[in-house]
Amino acid sequence: MEKPKRVGNDEWCQSCLKRRVNKGYSKCLFCQRKMTKETIDYYKAGYVDGYAAAQIEMLTLGTNRADDIRKQRLLKVPEISKDDYSLGFLDGQNEYQDDYSMNAAFGFDL
Repeated sequence: MEKPKRVGNDEWCQSCLKRRVNKGYSKCLFCQRKMTKETIDYYKAGYVDGYAAAQIEMLTLGTNRADDIRKQRLLKVPEISKDDYSLGFLDGQNEYQDDYSMNAAFGFDL
């Protein structure tokens, strides 16, 4: 089975996508990561990534593009959560830009 089809599939370890895990497994036998039943809030994950990506883009003067980071992260997000992740990512980028603008306006160290 190809890796993109493994994303979001409960039969595969979602950390490494290299090992099948049945319901009885407490950890992945390949990466040794503990299996959890928690669900990821992809909006929050996208928000954090978007904020960090905008910060990296600003600090590297645009050599590391935020869109490239977003595309790489989206490969690991299940299809049904891609919209949540994208909205969170954009909100995180906007929040960083607002913070940066406010700091610049008030003369704080950037």
